[in-house]
Amino acid sequence: MNVDAEIQAMGSVVSALNGLEDDATRTRVLRWAAERYGISVPMLNPSTSASTKEINDDGRSRTKAPAVPTDPVFDDFVDLFDAADPKTEMDKVLTGAYWLQAVNAQPSWQSMKINNLLKDTGHGVANITQSLTKAQRRSPALVRQMAKGKSAQSWKTYKLTTSGIAYVRDKLGLTGAVPVVLTDDGAES
Repeated sequence: MNVDAEIQAMGSVVSALNGLEDDATRTRVLRWAAERYGISVPMLNPSTSASTKEINDDGRSRTKAPAVPTDPVFDDFVDLFDAADPKTEMDKVLTGAYWLQAVNAQPSWQSMKINNLLKDTGHGVANITQSLTKAQRRSPALVRQMAKGKSAQSWKTYKLTTSGIAYVRDKLGLTGAVPVVLTDDGAES
């Protein structure tokens, strides 16, 4: 697409959106368009927008810097699960891991906790160990095993890698670098 066609398309979008009655309607139309064309759009605060003009006390205008987008807040696991909309068993497991590690700030977690989260919400997986092994074998690894109990049947302890966190954030439509507080200090191997 050449630049003129892109600018013309943007003008058409502006005209169409200006013709709508309120922000809720505009939001529905934009969400539909993103879904229609398979585009992942980062979730932004409603107050987050491009730079805006602001009038100083002396009557002169100045450009106000755009607000920094924040991550959405998920009060319940099902809200996060719905937002991520995982299709595969591995993605379901990684979504549960993200809930425990990134949302609830647990440095590591047992596979049993994820298994219970998924079963409680009606999205259980056939074999959680198989899903976690698949995530570990990815390059770069999405998960790392941290510990194993003494018996053969004990639950293992895992941790999402920075790549694993980025993988789930991408599923949530969150773009950009993984926040420093969620990184694993580069321990990818």
